Amino acid sequence: MIDRNTNVQITDEALAFAKPMLGAGVGKYKTIVIDPPWAIGNFANTGRKGHKIKPMSDNYKTMSFDEIKHLPIKSISDENAFIFLWTTHTFLPKSFDFLKEWGFKYHLTMTWDKGRGLTHFGFHRKTEFVLFGYNGKLNIDVTGKSIHTVLYEYNKGHSIKPNIFYDEIERKFPYPRLDMFARREREGWDVFGDEVENSIELNKDNTCH
Repeated sequence: MIDRNTNVQITDEALAFAKPMLGAGVGKYKTIVIDPPWAIGNFANTGRKGHKIKPMSDNYKTMSFDEIKHLPIKSISDENAFIFLWTTHTFLPKSFDFLKEWGFKYHLTMTWDKGRGLTHFGFHRKTEFVLFGYNGKLNIDVTGKSIHTVLYEYNKGHSIKPNIFYDEIERKFPYPRLDMFARREREGWDVFGDEVENSIELNKDNTCH
């Protein structure tokens, strides 16, 4: 099935799961997590003699800034949606531009202390960031335990995000939820990425018309 409003193909299985929650707004997500496949490339010089880091394209297919920018995030977002955009030190400035392009207002930054990382020009980089934004009303469940802006969980492998992050999101943020460029399926989430069975399919050019 193709949602004519978004030009996104939705599988029959995803439609059957999502229809009770989405109603007439099939394809519109209220909570979106996106971990773009940044084209990090080679660090030919890390500040340490003879030390070189292999490009991320050796681990998975990466995307250019323009390809990420034109992902149809705006088209598949509900009019009152929340977004969590994973980024790194290098791509932090560009990430703010993406939020604006996708129609979201920046609210705050969450930090993940991974417990380990890599050393680059004298800094041991063991943190990643999540930009949190919204596109409508900032209506967050304020009951119960609050969400901390610093998350502590040991890094289990390249690009694998911490379970504590998803646990926190699931406590406070509504269905339907989409995890873009997910590393694995999660109960209660639609997923999209090279390493999962996709719940949705994007256009070949990753854009909406």
